[in-house]
Amino acid sequence: MSQEQAGALLRNTSGGVELQVVSGDDASVTGYPEEELDSHVFHSDLGPTQYERITLDRGSDGLGFSIVGGFGSPHGDLPIYVKSVFGKGAASKDGRLQRGDQIVAVDGVSLGGVTHHEAVEMLKRTRGSVSLTVLSHARDFSV
Repeated sequence: MSQEQAGALLRNTSGGVELQVVSGDDASVTGYPEEELDSHVFHSDLGPTQYERITLDRGSDGLGFSIVGGFGSPHGDLPIYVKSVFGKGAASKDGRLQRGDQIVAVDGVSLGGVTHHEAVEMLKRTRGSVSLTVLSHARDFSV
């Protein structure tokens, strides 16, 4: 992510912020081939960053998370990130989706280059189970 993108993401957060920094061009993996997402892992000094498929069953409480970012946002072109996970809903019940995770695809459809509004509409249109391809960062590491 560029410095401008990182700054925009930080401006859109509230509360505490946990930062993990990866140097080099290998940190930009948004265009990684879909068929290789299940096994791709790359490492930094701070721990692994990896793709994960998370399937959520939309219930009466909905998916239970909000997003930030998108192409053409006032803060620049940003990937779609989880802004918050609500106390109720499928994401909270499942427990794997975390604030700051990048949502790369919804039901196999890439979110690369979509606007915030388009991403929200894609998520709202899902019924039953929804499969999210998420770029998440290791949360547990020793210091």
